[in-house]
Amino acid sequence: MAATDELHVLLVEDNPGDAKLFRHYVQQATAEGFAGVGTVVHDDSLTDAQASLADRQFDVVFLDLGLPESSGLETLHRMLDHTADTPIVVLTGLDDHEIAVEAIQTGAQDYLVKGDIDGGTLTRSLRYAIERAKHERKLQRQTERMEFFNSILRHDMLNGMSVIRARAEMLDERLDGENGEYAETIVRWSDDIIDLTRKVRRVLDTIAEEYDPELTVEDLSAVVASEAERVSLMDDSVTVETDLQDTVRVRADDLLSEVVGNVLSNAIDHSDGAEHLIRVSVEEGPKWVTLTIADDGPGIDVEDADRIFGRGVTDDTTAGSGFGLYFVASMLEAYGGDVDAYNDERGAVFELTFPAA
Repeated sequence: MAATDELHVLLVEDNPGDAKLFRHYVQQATAEGFAGVGTVVHDDSLTDAQASLADRQFDVVFLDLGLPESSGLETLHRMLDHTADTPIVVLTGLDDHEIAVEAIQTGAQDYLVKGDIDGGTLTRSLRYAIERAKHERKLQRQTERMEFFNSILRHDMLNGMSVIRARAEMLDERLDGENGEYAETIVRWSDDIIDLTRKVRRVLDTIAEEYDPELTVEDLSAVVASEAERVSLMDDSVTVETDLQDTVRVRADDLLSEVVGNVLSNAIDHSDGAEHLIRVSVEEGPKWVTLTIADDGPGIDVEDADRIFGRGVTDDTTAGSGFGLYFVASMLEAYGGDVDAYNDERGAVFELTFPAA
């Protein structure tokens, strides 16, 4: 909501004195941060409030938990059943921290004690509630899109590739010579695409926070060596220098190669100069294993260091399988580890921390 927008508020409060005081503070709040009040609808019962919500749109609902028809968190639950999109700020005469936390966990955007409200606190509560609700709706839309793409991958893509593979396998058994080689190539590529499709599905589940990996013991040194060799072929001017022990075991899953590959590819894409050097090392401790990938590029913008792993931050130059640094951070969190990025005297440094196995 911009400062030029009018504010439309629904107040659900059965105490006339509290309602009058609230209107006064709303006027102060709009003077401080909003263009003005379009409407302040005051209902003194849950039934009337639900009817108002059915008739018009509101920017925010201020809800007293103690109403004639219900009290406590039951009031909030019943209101949420009637408004999934409108942010709700709970009002109460009790300064009860436990109820406050439970109200937020239930779905309220904020919690205000009536005796502590003034123009300033109401302004902040209004703006925060509206912006948080807007952000939640955006995330919900993103999640719905990911679920849609996941459904396409699960049904259309996998089913189609399975049919192609089965037919190609039949041809491979019947054909000889060059045609047989073509059929064998189709089978091999079908296997690769089916495998990649399954990985992408798991990545979408990770981003939607629905992926619970089955952790196994993985050899980090072997994965790093393999991925370092692969990414070296991406650019003839790139040298990947590794310092690895023979075997370093970590707790991860079979997407570990995608995690390592994404960071290595990112380092190559952001290296600087005619000849590129990427230094890769693994340090093993009793509880944690740290993989360090350092490049000789321009480094990381200090202001971006904390946000480059965030959801929605994309970079067209990031290679690997295209899953991005958000995927890297999500997988490290799923493994029980962490990822960090900073600059040294040469360029950017990425540190991936894994639980030791």
